[in-house]
Amino acid sequence: MGEEAAKFRSGLAFGLIAYLWWGLVPLYFAALAAFGVPAWEILAHRIAWSLPIMLLLTTAVAGWGDVVRVLRSRKLVLTLLLSSTLLALNWLVYIYATVTGRVVEASLGYYMMPLVNAALAPIFLGEKLRPAQLPALALVALGVAIPFVWKGNFTWIAVALPITFGLYGLVRKKVAVESMTGLTVETLLMLAPSLGFLLYLSALGQNHMTPNDWRLNALIAFSGVVTVVPLLTYTLSLRRLPLLAVSFIQFLSPTVQMIIAVTWLGESLTPERLAALICVWLAVVIFIGDALWQARKHQRAAFSVGPAGVEDVATPQFGVLPSAVRPR
Repeated sequence: MGEEAAKFRSGLAFGLIAYLWWGLVPLYFAALAAFGVPAWEILAHRIAWSLPIMLLLTTAVAGWGDVVRVLRSRKLVLTLLLSSTLLALNWLVYIYATVTGRVVEASLGYYMMPLVNAALAPIFLGEKLRPAQLPALALVALGVAIPFVWKGNFTWIAVALPITFGLYGLVRKKVAVESMTGLTVETLLMLAPSLGFLLYLSALGQNHMTPNDWRLNALIAFSGVVTVVPLLTYTLSLRRLPLLAVSFIQFLSPTVQMIIAVTWLGESLTPERLAALICVWLAVVIFIGDALWQARKHQRAAFSVGPAGVEDVATPQFGVLPSAVRPR
């Protein structure tokens, strides 16, 4: 029991670090934007500077055997090429949201993440929605519709973020590759276009990483750490916590993002944004309540069946598709 409690505490600590870090990421991207670094360049540097760290981690922790196995498989490489494209799109949209002052809209998207996954699962995996999930998804749809009806503004960022990562999770769910190996290969696949774009910017004299400003250079290079640290701690938390617990603490990230956007980055919580957030928050409450009820139901079933049948009782989830990483 003591060992399990220690495992849970360490998993909770790793999870809190990961989601708090992701919540604070807008401050980093905003700092780069203050130097005039555009979203496309930030994305290219982020990929380029993540690779050395992933290579070191792969060497130290996972080894290269699995990476070589994946690279020798045309099917696996093509699948990870698709997943890396979806991941890059997700990163780009989030960076764009930060540098253009739309972090509140991005946070709305990340509140929607488990609910969008619940909507994707029946379409792509043949899973059935539980009755309580239908009104939750209806509230999400209403939250997306309110800003459009109010001012004619479609909150495409809030929609694009969970959909791109939801599709990324679906692809990664179907590929037989370990978390670290998959991310290493994905980064390798994204490296060539990223370096090509950075060389193109250098030829035009528009690459912000130059010998003239070591502070900006250090800030750009730090993008690798910004990317990899939360991914690593998130993976460690997944190994130690039930998925239900991880699903709870994932709401820390968009909450911190929204607080930073309103109090630090100068964004306003307009009436239509607030109305949309209220709809999504209500949906989240319904979703969490349903998950807790399912957890209690399965726990009772486990006790009634007895020890021999416990392993047959499925762990209730939030509709979160397991994947190697979070997108930010």
